[in-house]
Amino acid sequence: MKSNASANNHIAVVFTGIAAAVLIAASTPENFGQWSIVVNYIYWLVRIGIEGAMFVLALEFLDRSLTKKLSLPQKIAIAIVATHIPFVLAVTAMDIVLGLPELGIGSQSGSSGSRFGAFVWELLYLADNHVALCLLLCGPRLMRHFFSEDMETSSSHVSLLSALTPPLEGEIYWVEAQEHYVRVTTSKEKRMVLNRFSDVINDLTEKKGLQVHRSHWVAMSAIEDVEQNGQSMQLRLITGDSVPVSRSYRKATQTALDL
Repeated sequence: MKSNASANNHIAVVFTGIAAAVLIAASTPENFGQWSIVVNYIYWLVRIGIEGAMFVLALEFLDRSLTKKLSLPQKIAIAIVATHIPFVLAVTAMDIVLGLPELGIGSQSGSSGSRFGAFVWELLYLADNHVALCLLLCGPRLMRHFFSEDMETSSSHVSLLSALTPPLEGEIYWVEAQEHYVRVTTSKEKRMVLNRFSDVINDLTEKKGLQVHRSHWVAMSAIEDVEQNGQSMQLRLITGDSVPVSRSYRKATQTALDL
C-alpha cells in the first residue's frame, strides 16, 4: 500500500510540474522573443523540472530520515527553504549559459558587489514563485494528509455507546479482540461488535481503564483481584472472568494498580 501511495505521489508531482511549466510558457512567450515557441516550452519544462526535482528529493530525504519527528507540513516547509538557494543558483547558471541577462553579466558597470546584490534580489524575486510551485507539487499529498486527519479525528470522537444500535447497556467492564470483531462486556450484557480493537481502545481513552494485553482492555472499576504466579499475571473481574496481563503491559498495570 505504501509503495502504491508513493507511486501515485510521484505521478501527481510529474503531471503537476508539467502542467505548471506549460502554463508559464504559454503566458510568458514575450520574455524570450529570440527563441521559437518550442524552445520556450523546453526552457520552462527544464527549469520547472530542476526546481521540482530539488524539492521532491529534499522532501523524500526528510520523509526517510525524520518520519516520526516532524509533521508533513513541517517537512514541506523545511524542504522549501533548503532548496530555494540551490534552485536560484542552478537557474541563474542555466540562464548565463543560455546567454540570458543575469546578475549584470555582460554589462560594463557590473561589479562583484552589484552582482551579489542582484543575486539577493533574485532570491527575493523568486521566493514567492518557489513557494507556490512547491505547494502546488505537494498539494494532493497535503490534501490527503489533512482530510485523513479530519476523518480520524471525527471518528475518534464518536462514542462507542452512541455508535451502536441499540446502544450498549450498563458500564463497560472488558473489551476483548476477536479477529475482526471485539467482544464488549458490560455490567448488563455481552456483545460482539464489528470494529477494530485499536479504534475501540481509542474510543475508551476518557474512561478509567487500561490496556493489559494486545487483545484486552479492562475498566479499573471491574478489577476485583490480581493473581500473580511467577511471571504469570491475571486480573480477576467482578464478572468472574480472568483477563491475562502480557509481559509488555505488566509494569504499566502494576503501576496503575499500585502493586
